[in-house]
Amino acid sequence: MRAGQLGNAQALSAVENDVTERNISTYENSLRFRVLAYLLASTTLLASITAFSTITAPPAQAFDLPLTVAADQLSGYERSLFKHWIDADKDRCDTRKEVLIQEAITLPKLSSGCVFTGGKWISAYDGLETTDYSTLDIDHLVPLSEAWRSGAWKWSPAQREAFANDLTDPRALIAVTASLNRQKSDQDPSTWLPPENKCTYVSNWIAIKVRYSLTVDQAEATALTSLVASCNITSITAFSIPSYAVTAGINPVTLVAPTPTATPTAISSATPSTTKTPTTKKVKKAVKYSTCAKARAAGVTPIVRSKNKTLYTLNKALDRDKDGVACE
Repeated sequence: MRAGQLGNAQALSAVENDVTERNISTYENSLRFRVLAYLLASTTLLASITAFSTITAPPAQAFDLPLTVAADQLSGYERSLFKHWIDADKDRCDTRKEVLIQEAITLPKLSSGCVFTGGKWISAYDGLETTDYSTLDIDHLVPLSEAWRSGAWKWSPAQREAFANDLTDPRALIAVTASLNRQKSDQDPSTWLPPENKCTYVSNWIAIKVRYSLTVDQAEATALTSLVASCNITSITAFSIPSYAVTAGINPVTLVAPTPTATPTAISSATPSTTKTPTTKKVKKAVKYSTCAKARAAGVTPIVRSKNKTLYTLNKALDRDKDGVACE
């Protein structure tokens, strides 16, 4: 090759390299822009507040996190600010004992002073069965200090007491193996999950945060969003208590799980079926009510000893005339 031809070839190669580098640079910048736009859109979506509405999701669609993202309040917490383990109905069974009664798979016998004899429980966090209730702690699903950080610092003493002793939502207080409760401490799902039933734990965590209009910090929101997707959570049943939403300055949220639609079964006209499909009857969990008004609202009155001994035993204090019928 002649010198002139060599020089032209080198010059052409340099131009081609320059064009290639510029194209790569343009592609990289475009890619960075798209990634940045995606992250910005994701953050904006996560931080938005879900307005008062019924939220459900089709089976294949991700569940949008119905929580407000905000920085934690890191100072001021003291456990004594949450008065807990009270005896609301003055029956000598405090909140801790009431939870144990509600969650017992075999009810203990109660004697004077709410002393337990017998009984059996299963810890939701590890599936361990025990007949010794002293091995169980009553866990605030959303720990008291976590509640403080995410909004309870604004609450009145009465609101904090109600949260710490919530017997009306079975997801709020859970009887679990003591060592696991202490391992969890005040951590949120971004740093701690139970060894068993993780997806139920995540769903319940979101429900209690919605119930009390509590916020989530960024790390918690990121973890919950990922867990909701991996658990394939498509709906949660929960609603905001209005007074807590007002205190938080957050619009109330209502979450309702969709009602399953029955799939019709095709029956051949040539061979008509006479077999009836058995109906599954939903059994209500026996609950102890603090007043007859609450029992009536739940639709369980009158509570008759001969018809439902377990329910009557739990609500014996409401049978004022001791005739075997409470809240008649």
